[in-house]
Amino acid sequence: MDSSKMITYNTIRRDYQAHCSVEVIIVDHYAKIVSPVFTRYFVAAGISPNAVTVLMMIFGVIGAFLFAIPHMLFKACGLILIHLWYVMDCSDGEVARITKRFSQFGTELDYTAHLVCHPLFCIAFACSLISMARYDSQIVLFVSMACISSELVLRNIMLFFYIYDLKMGSATMTKGKHGRIKTIAIHVTNALSIYPNYALIFPIAYFIDYCYGTSIALYYLFVQTTIASLMAARMCVKWIRTVVGI
Repeated sequence: MDSSKMITYNTIRRDYQAHCSVEVIIVDHYAKIVSPVFTRYFVAAGISPNAVTVLMMIFGVIGAFLFAIPHMLFKACGLILIHLWYVMDCSDGEVARITKRFSQFGTELDYTAHLVCHPLFCIAFACSLISMARYDSQIVLFVSMACISSELVLRNIMLFFYIYDLKMGSATMTKGKHGRIKTIAIHVTNALSIYPNYALIFPIAYFIDYCYGTSIALYYLFVQTTIASLMAARMCVKWIRTVVGI
């Protein structure tokens, strides 16, 4: 489509990006500035949204592998690729909206990309913390495994409710109305626990710790794991109630 090949950066930003009134994915604020640069190329080259998603997965896997290597140059390359992983996650949706190429397979492929990359990031982050030789390796591994488990439980239960709502015609995931303070608390909690924020901010925190001798990354791991575990437990209770009520 010739018209789409000439699409401008500003047009993509204005018309083809998903927006939220209160953006809890903090990293979106910069990822969505970068993604249209790639999106213009992908559309002009006729690259499909699914191909962009595959590229996203490749960046994520290689980025996790490089960040796990105990050498700062490799970790710097891993950080860049992990950030490109999320830029591609934004870009595949933009390409799909511009070209109107939507498919159930594309949705499943995107889900699979996250399912593959998220645990690899956690493992790479754990290896990096252990390589600093500042912390108890068993504690780091235990907390990291808890983080992986909680995140996988959350993603799969959310998927269950999505399918359940489609099949049953209900609205179990409909957001209720809350007071101002509770709404702010929910958004702060979501911002701390939502995985793209953790995946992209942790490597930066790690470099800060490496340079200045702080422990920001370790504390972030604890916070991420605690909130994700509590949210997973809450969703499990909701899942049990739903299943028992069927």
